[in-house]
Amino acid sequence: MVKEEQRSIIQLVGKQYILDIMESLSEQPKRFVDLSDACKNEKTRTIRLRELEKANLIETVSVKMGKRSFIHYRLTEKGALVLKEIAKITSAK
Repeated sequence: MVKEEQRSIIQLVGKQYILDIMESLSEQPKRFVDLSDACKNEKTRTIRLRELEKANLIETVSVKMGKRSFIHYRLTEKGALVLKEIAKITSAK
């Protein structure tokens, strides 16, 4: 039987742009504006990032560049594992 948390993660990764954002973050941590290729619409991108953060698939980190700090998003260990498992499923024959 599928647990509620598993069900919610499966439903989440099925939403538009979620996998695109996660795949982009698998390369390296990125700022909000750097994720525009994964999701063009800012409102939708904001919603998807909040959903991913709530599910503990991504986290925010502060990166200092010179005197300025920037908020970046990065995959959590759990997020990386979810992507890895999805890759296994989609490559299975």
